[in-house]
Amino acid sequence: MKYMISYQDAKQIVQDLGAAYQSKDMDLPLEEAVGYVCAGDILAPIDVQPFDNSAMDGFAVRFEDLQGANEDAPVQLDVDRTIAAGDPIGGAALTKGQCIEIMTGAAVPAEADVVVPVELTSQEDAAGKIIFTSEMKKGANIRYAGEDFQKGKAVLTKGTRLLPQHIMVLATLGVDTVKVKKPSQAMFLATGDELIDDLSQDLEPGQIYNSNRPYGLSILKQMGVQCCNDVPKLPDDVDGFVALLNDVMEKDIDLVISSGAVSAGKFDFVKEGLQKIGAEILFHKVKIKPGKPNLCAKLPNGTLYFGLPGNPVATAAGLRFFVQPCLQKILGLKDEKPIYAVAKNDFKKRAGLQMFLKADLDYGSDGQLTVDLMTGQESFKVSPFIDMNVWAIAPEAADEILAGDIVELYPFYAGQAVA
Repeated sequence: MKYMISYQDAKQIVQDLGAAYQSKDMDLPLEEAVGYVCAGDILAPIDVQPFDNSAMDGFAVRFEDLQGANEDAPVQLDVDRTIAAGDPIGGAALTKGQCIEIMTGAAVPAEADVVVPVELTSQEDAAGKIIFTSEMKKGANIRYAGEDFQKGKAVLTKGTRLLPQHIMVLATLGVDTVKVKKPSQAMFLATGDELIDDLSQDLEPGQIYNSNRPYGLSILKQMGVQCCNDVPKLPDDVDGFVALLNDVMEKDIDLVISSGAVSAGKFDFVKEGLQKIGAEILFHKVKIKPGKPNLCAKLPNGTLYFGLPGNPVATAAGLRFFVQPCLQKILGLKDEKPIYAVAKNDFKKRAGLQMFLKADLDYGSDGQLTVDLMTGQESFKVSPFIDMNVWAIAPEAADEILAGDIVELYPFYAGQAVA
């Protein structure tokens, strides 16, 4: 294991971990499937439209019967019958010189190849004939079987996250159950004797509220992860940590994420505890800011472990740029693509570390995407989170971003709509 690796190398490690992880599948009723990820391709079980049907209220006619129709030489046809939406397909063939009154959505007889809207016709009072005064394009106002979806063709592919619009499509096809990836099971641990879990409790000198735990649980939930919510904060005690890890390995837990205790201080016990149980440490320390001490490991039973630094912004960045890429691979999702925008202001940095910057993406007056590299980039400052909607990437080799530069951006969390 190298002492310190680049972010790109670290990202590749966590993505490889996720891609190799054997996640489980499960069947869900369609109404419950939104937000889950398809475990396989979904094929159309039927044609849609399932049968030729009318797009208008009007009259189904034979195309040849309308030839030459105009105001001076109208065509008059007898009404054979009426077909409403939901009526069985069938009945007598439509013969020359006849038409069928038809409603929107009703099945069009095979012999009819035009539907004339009712407002383009008139009725002869004496004989009850329908009068047509214009020709129509063949196939006009008919929705043909298989025009939208064809039976057996792929509708959604493996790795698609199901959105409400997908539910509409699948319901249209009569799909009542979908096979999806089972959500990952995770445990989030916040470390530190100074942390207070009870947010209604007054702080004593030296204490701070445990913000990482409610944030971590909420962002993991946003990622589609199911979390154990009953885990208390960990004291700064390696033996208690080892006991917890041994207990975790007896449970159905896919990921453990901790915040704090991964640096080089006297009470930073995470690495030591992992080594005591025989975990494989894949990296510890990455060339990034915030969050240089990020750690990634695999427990002896295969459970994945992410040790994030304890400063709140470092924890947030670790969840976004290490845990989330791993989860996306576990679910079989495609790699996330960045957004690009023009920097509105300068930012100075030290070359040698890739930085994840708090930023606000917006549209300029000319409609161009612009990004404000916010003040308050320190890893303890969360006040910019109120207006922040993206992370801006300041590359490892760069020592500055200048106003007007094109900047690589990622939403605050994957899948978030921005700007």
